[in-house]
Amino acid sequence: MSWGVALEKGYEPRLYPFTIEHVPLGEYEALLDFKIWAKKTMGICCYFTQKETGIKFQLTVFRRPKDKLYMINGCDLDFTMCAANTLYLITVGLNAKQNIIFKNAAACIK
Repeated sequence: MSWGVALEKGYEPRLYPFTIEHVPLGEYEALLDFKIWAKKTMGICCYFTQKETGIKFQLTVFRRPKDKLYMINGCDLDFTMCAANTLYLITVGLNAKQNIIFKNAAACIK
């Protein structure tokens, strides 16, 4: 969905920070609340709520240059097809420059 459509539907992207101080690190379950096509890069902004804490945050999945898919390297989820309002087991870490990196995601089967 686009930024405008998300706002029209009542979503509040501003409530989902993406900075290192606000995004939980590690592996945990998180609900994908909604997705928006990124404005300034080839990516999908994913808006999550951590299940255990209720912390809201944003992660971006970038389009891979080699195959033009919106997937995390080593992960089999295509984020153009990932359903919102679904629980995922995600892994978030830091890269060499100490920036947030979305390392892995899998749908939770319950």
